[in-house]
Amino acid sequence: MANDYSIVIFFVLCTALQAYGQSFNCTQAGRFANPTDTTCQNYTYCIYNAATNTFTSYNYVCPTTSVFNPATGMCTAPSNYACTVTTTVPTTSAPTTTAAPTTTAVPTTTVAADACTADGFVADPSSTDCSSYIQCVQINGTFDETTLTCPNGTYYNPNNTFCESTYVCTSATTTTITTSAPTTETTAAPTTVAPFSCTAIGRFANPADTTCQTYYYCVQTTTGTFAQYQYTCPSTSVFSPTTNLCTANYVCPTTAG
Repeated sequence: MANDYSIVIFFVLCTALQAYGQSFNCTQAGRFANPTDTTCQNYTYCIYNAATNTFTSYNYVCPTTSVFNPATGMCTAPSNYACTVTTTVPTTSAPTTTAAPTTTAVPTTTVAADACTADGFVADPSSTDCSSYIQCVQINGTFDETTLTCPNGTYYNPNNTFCESTYVCTSATTTTITTSAPTTETTAAPTTVAPFSCTAIGRFANPADTTCQTYYYCVQTTTGTFAQYQYTCPSTSVFSPTTNLCTANYVCPTTAG
C-alpha cells in the first residue's frame, strides 16, 4: 500500500512540473511572463539580493480569469491584453544558475475594502511591517484584490511596487502630507528636455513625451547598473506619475489645454 501512495505522489509532482514548464532564469529584478504558459496566467517574480548578488524567483498565478501582461508587468482583464503565446519551448536542459531554488507562493484573497482604484500593486493598509501588498485587477468593472506576501527579509516598497531587502519600512499609521509649492509662472519654458537616465528601480514618466503615453521601466542588472526599457500605454490611456501606472483617470498637464 505504501508503494501505491508513493507512485501516486510521484505522478502528481511530475504532472505539476510539466504543467508549469521550465523554470524561469532570473537575470534582473521584476515580474516576467512564463514563456511556456499558453494561458498567460502564470508569471515569475524575480527579487535581487544585494548581499549575495543573486536572484530568487517566485512563481505566481493571476487571479480568476485575468491574464499577465508582460508590457505592464501586471495581471489584467483579458479584454485589456490578448494572449498570443502559442508555441512551446524545446525540451532542452535549462542552464544552471546560482540563484536560490524557485518556490511557489500561494496568494490569499484579502477582505480589505476600497484598496484598489486601478490595475496594479498597492501597499496593504492592514500591514504594519510592509511584509505584504495587494494586487489589483479590474474584471468586468469590479476589482479583484489579492494579498501577496513579500519573501522573508524583504519589504514592499510602494514607490516602485517591488519587494526589496534594502527598503526601510515606515509605520502604516504615519501619514505624510505634501504641500504644493506656490504656483509661480515663468515667462519662458525650456525648449529642450534632458535625456532620461535610470537611477532607481521602477516605472517613470517620459519627461520628453507631451502626450504622457510613454514611460520608462528601470531594472537593476547583476552588475549593479540599470537597464532601461521604454513602453507605451495601451489605446487612449496615459501614464500617471503619481500611481506609476497606465490609466484613463489621469489628466496629462500638457494636453489639458
